[in-house]
Amino acid sequence: MKIAILILDEVLKSTAYGIDELFNLNNKISKSKDEEEIITEFVGLSSNRYFNCKDISNKQIYEVIIIPPTSRNQKFNINKKIIDWLIYQHYKGAILTSACLGSFILAKTKLLDGKKATTHWAYEELFKKEFPNIDLKVDKILVDEKSIITAGGVNAYLDLCLYIIEKFHSNKTSTQIANLMLIDRGRDSQQSYKSFSTIFLYDDKQIKQSVIWMKENIHKQISIKDVANEINLTLKTFNRRFKKSLNTTAIKYLQDLRVEKAKELLISTNKSFAQITFEVGYFDENSFRKLFKSKTSINPMDYRKKFKQYIYF
Repeated sequence: MKIAILILDEVLKSTAYGIDELFNLNNKISKSKDEEEIITEFVGLSSNRYFNCKDISNKQIYEVIIIPPTSRNQKFNINKKIIDWLIYQHYKGAILTSACLGSFILAKTKLLDGKKATTHWAYEELFKKEFPNIDLKVDKILVDEKSIITAGGVNAYLDLCLYIIEKFHSNKTSTQIANLMLIDRGRDSQQSYKSFSTIFLYDDKQIKQSVIWMKENIHKQISIKDVANEINLTLKTFNRRFKKSLNTTAIKYLQDLRVEKAKELLISTNKSFAQITFEVGYFDENSFRKLFKSKTSINPMDYRKKFKQYIYF
């Protein structure tokens, strides 16, 4: 079985080498089980100082193509030869896969149109804006559309590789590798890791002002009408312009702000959830608990246990 690891200019080197190493480990374990060896090759338009790449112009056919995470955070200006090569490989039967922002490259092939996909949670709005014909499931760690598989954040390349091993070899082998490398296979959602970023799709100074005011008054029981009044807009006009600028409703955005503040307080203080509820402008603890879980897929105390150990004071 041959797997191509596509090397782009902005590839995160550690992840590309990590993919290669994980499949090498798979081969060592599989040898005793008479399972098929997985041969990996770095491919690209040309070799560079870090990778000895096989040129994609040789028309070698692979069974799986993996696009590792990249560090690029602007629009993806991908060489058309790369896009044509991916389409050609797919036409010849290759399964196309990506981790993190690699989904943007797959989306440019148009092969994901009408299908489900995932990407890094921080790029949700940008992905939706650029590729409206794709059904984005950003909360998912991994989405399998049979011939195209996408994985979420940077370290989701591990989930992707283990999934490929399980798909072509066995659950036993992938579980053995996960245990050896201390990889948590129990996660299937990005929600608990998610913190939203303010990505404005339009330059609306009044809406930006409203967001600042929301953040400064998050501890108060404010309404959307209060926010609209603060910037001298009617409620109807404010809601329309807010949606246009941030691709979400003002009420949902305010809820997200409150949940984000609660997450911060859970991992940086020892305050009870009742105290935190009050500090983020809610008076009904049960109501806010339900909102918190719906936004993060985990209850507040479990969130504190999961993430507080990584915070140092």
